[in-house]
Amino acid sequence: MGKRKHSTDSGDESDDSCKRLKKAVRFGEVTIYHFPRKQGFVSVPSSGGSTLGMARKHVWIEKIRVDFELDAAAINERKPFAPVAQKARKTILKTAGVRRILKKEEQDCAQLRLSRVICGCSCGDVCYPQTCECILSGIGCQVDYGRFPCSCQPNGCQNSHGRKQYNPGVVERHYFETFARINQQRGATAVLQYVGVV
Repeated sequence: MGKRKHSTDSGDESDDSCKRLKKAVRFGEVTIYHFPRKQGFVSVPSSGGSTLGMARKHVWIEKIRVDFELDAAAINERKPFAPVAQKARKTILKTAGVRRILKKEEQDCAQLRLSRVICGCSCGDVCYPQTCECILSGIGCQVDYGRFPCSCQPNGCQNSHGRKQYNPGVVERHYFETFARINQQRGATAVLQYVGVV
C-alpha cells in the first residue's frame, strides 16, 4: 500500500513525515442507566432456566467522565461474554432481591432447546398436508444440506408455505462481496486469508 506524500516532502520517507492515522475509540462523558435486576424470560440459556433480565424502567442515571482510549487492536482482541451457569444466575437474582424464581421458566427453556434440535419434516420424498410437521406448524420446508432438516424432495414438496433450498454458492459469493466492500482500503484477500476462506 502506497503512502501519501505531503507537498513539503523531499522524497525520503522518514518516520515523522509518514505517520499513519491511529484508529481508536475515545471516551469522554458516559451516561450510565441503572436498571433493577429481574428474572429474564426473554432468552434461552444453553442449560437450565433462571435467565437474567432487567426491569423496564431505570432507577437512576449516572454521568461519569472516562478518560481512556482503546485502539483497534484492543477492540478486535475482545473476548465474547462467557455463559453464566444456572447456579450463578440464581445467586445473582437472589442477591438482587428477586424473592421468587419461577421454575416454569426452566421448563419453557427446556422445551425451546428441544424444539431447536427437533426441526424440519420427516416426510421422506413427498410432503403431505395432513402429516408434514412443517405444514402443520404453518412454516415452509427448508433443506440446508443433504436431507436436513427437511427430508422432502423439491418435486415432492406440497408445502403451500414454500420450500427453501440452501445454496452454498450464493452464501459464499455474498461472503466474498461483503468482505470486498468492507475492506477495499485494506485489500479483501488479506482479510479472507485471515478468516480461512482463501
